[in-house]
Amino acid sequence: MTVRMWALALLLSGLVGCGDAAQALTEQAKLQALRLEASQLHDTGQSRQAIAKFEEVVKSAVATDMERAHALRFISLGYYEMGDYPRSGEYAAKAAAYYPQGSYDYLVNMADADLMQGRVAEAAAKLEQAHALAPRGLAANNVLGLLYLGDNGEQYADYPKALAYNRAAFEIEPGRITEIALVRNYLALQEYEQAHAHLLDLSQRYADDAYIRNLLGQAESGLKSHRE
Repeated sequence: MTVRMWALALLLSGLVGCGDAAQALTEQAKLQALRLEASQLHDTGQSRQAIAKFEEVVKSAVATDMERAHALRFISLGYYEMGDYPRSGEYAAKAAAYYPQGSYDYLVNMADADLMQGRVAEAAAKLEQAHALAPRGLAANNVLGLLYLGDNGEQYADYPKALAYNRAAFEIEPGRITEIALVRNYLALQEYEQAHAHLLDLSQRYADDAYIRNLLGQAESGLKSHRE
């Protein structure tokens, strides 16, 4: 083969490599856009649509194991929001399988799986363990806040204890879900002014959200009764 032919072969090889790299970058960009869309749908309470998008992430050929685990967790949360607790637990366990046993992410996902099967005490122990590993971890704070709000049984309700976790979750990641949990906590503690301030903001951002309107009504009723 002549020098010219070698040069041509190398050039063609380089062009093929560049094409593959460009394709990979395109697929990664699509994946990241998909993840962002799924997260936005989840945060605005559109659980069914969010689940469908996160399922696409799980099936993506270019997704990493951690991206799949993250998507599986949010599918679990979506089913929880929809009241489908068995499927929520199933997907939480799937997410946990991607992490080393005893790690923060393993513990919070297995705690979710426990909660969905009614093993609340076991879940609380795992969550407290996870919180000790990462005090600023969103998932542990969020789920502990809900647990101590009594979402998994009134016998576990401890509103002052819940408030520390719900405040932390909202500080870590302000959004509809964490803010609603904080509002519910304020209402349970009859701290209506704080609840009302948050709900006025939420009602402007989510004007069509019936649940937020209902909570706002509760806060306004509470304020009225306190003033009488």
